[in-house]
Amino acid sequence: MMRARGLSALLAGAAAVLASPALAQTRDLDGETSDVRVFEGRVDGEAAEFAVTIPADTAMQIDVIAAGDLDPILTVRDARTGEVLAEDDDGGGDLNSRAIVDGGPAGRRVIIAVDSFDAEWAEESESYGGSFQLRLGEHVARAIAVGGQETGSLMGDQHLYSITGAPGQTIEVALVSTDDMLDPSLELRGPDGETLVSDDDGGAGLNSMLRYTFEDSGTYTIVAGSYGTSEGSYRLRVREAQPVAAQVPLQVIGIGDVVSGEVASSPDGVGESAMMLTHIDYQLNEAAREAIRSGDGEITIRMSASESGDPDFGSAIDPFLELGFETPLGFAVVDSDDDGGGDLDALLPVDLGALAGEPGLLDMLRIRAKGYGDSAGAYTLTITRGMEARADSWDAEEVIDGFSGD
Repeated sequence: MMRARGLSALLAGAAAVLASPALAQTRDLDGETSDVRVFEGRVDGEAAEFAVTIPADTAMQIDVIAAGDLDPILTVRDARTGEVLAEDDDGGGDLNSRAIVDGGPAGRRVIIAVDSFDAEWAEESESYGGSFQLRLGEHVARAIAVGGQETGSLMGDQHLYSITGAPGQTIEVALVSTDDMLDPSLELRGPDGETLVSDDDGGAGLNSMLRYTFEDSGTYTIVAGSYGTSEGSYRLRVREAQPVAAQVPLQVIGIGDVVSGEVASSPDGVGESAMMLTHIDYQLNEAAREAIRSGDGEITIRMSASESGDPDFGSAIDPFLELGFETPLGFAVVDSDDDGGGDLDALLPVDLGALAGEPGLLDMLRIRAKGYGDSAGAYTLTITRGMEARADSWDAEEVIDGFSGD
């Protein structure tokens, strides 16, 4: 924790070490004593640089507080490799800059560079710069266990939580806005400080959710942050991942059936499992095909997001339906729907009577369930008799007639 000291004593100490602010020298802050970890600096024709060591298994919050007309830009680099670890302009509020950098399992020496926003546009004869205050504080990662819950408020910063992982263990992490002002963003870092997986809107609405299977034992870091400049309060929860039922890409469905499934946004999506598919296709069972062959071809297909028993880990899928044929050249779509069922439900009313005399095409007919855009999650799919109206409906029978050659 930082303790306030008298400004006059602080300025006196700073004056003793700032003999020539115009010289481009890197100050070694490890060798300086300051209980408050506050240092005065100045941008004067070029960036001011500072070197400091971040201890192992900790994170440092670096704030640059502007003075006068200076608009500071903060850059933090790894002193050994030169890699840029963080950059920020106004993340500390107003014109101030802020960054949070991990020390990793072995500690890390970093170079902090403070420059002026207008330095890039300054002509050779123009002057730019100004004074600032550099504040260094420990950003402690609070421990959280599986089944745990934490709350907090993000004001342009990040909150760190440490969790112990075991090989093969799969967790789900949910970051939920509790005041509708925050757009949460989640990140999981490994024991070495590298980002393993991140998420913005993987939960319900704008909330974040991620699932990850630990490969190694160690202490991992959950980073709770915000998207863009949003601010507000949150709830963070960690739980054991819920089991995912084995799924196959082609399933059978009948009229009156209600089936459920879950799809990922990509092959490497939130499920991180070969059982998670980007879409699932359904073929009508023999009873349904017989009803269509007998002339009863009017049906309605509805796809809805499943309601999770735990709203914090709710599905984020925006259901999307496609109706088409599996051909030797691939899946041929003849109709599709996104929100025709109201809210985010997908609805496809269709008369399949045109296929009554086309048993081959009826066998090739497929209903494809997927997420719209990059959405993913659990859903339910139903087929009922009759044709419900949808706001943007159009008759797919014409396309099916074209396929059948009528």
